[in-house]
Amino acid sequence: MASTNLSMLNKTSNNSFSDECYTPDNAIFPLLSELSKDKVYYDCTSGISSNIVDFLISNGYKCMSSGNKNFLVDELPEGIDIIITNPPYSKKDKFIERCYQLKKPFALLLPVSSLQGQKRGEMFDKNGIEILVLKKRIDFTGKGSPHFGVAWFCHNILQKKLIFK
Repeated sequence: MASTNLSMLNKTSNNSFSDECYTPDNAIFPLLSELSKDKVYYDCTSGISSNIVDFLISNGYKCMSSGNKNFLVDELPEGIDIIITNPPYSKKDKFIERCYQLKKPFALLLPVSSLQGQKRGEMFDKNGIEILVLKKRIDFTGKGSPHFGVAWFCHNILQKKLIFK
């Protein structure tokens, strides 16, 4: 996840340790060519700052941090075009559902296994989904042994429904 204010988001999490994963540059970089520098991005789990926010800004994109807002209940700030985040994986269904409710384009970095699931499947089928699969596993821990693959689950961002980078 982005440098997240997890105290608010994880009050009911049963797996807060695995939810505290910071997003390295090599997880964000493949998405850049799909993003427009004319849009304003919002890292909805970033607290005051995050690597997603810092990386996008350093590459010429406009990106806002969420501060102390709770994405699952609070209104979005004015002027947001696209939601981008690495949400707490224990709350991925709630984040996907909220993104669809807000009717904003989004990019959520999630485990590839998130393709499966009855509730998610119904949401994806009803609303549509685009997937940017990262060909290489991302090392979130810095220990050199990534345990799972991730992909960007997007809505109204990618030019194709399935991309491998």
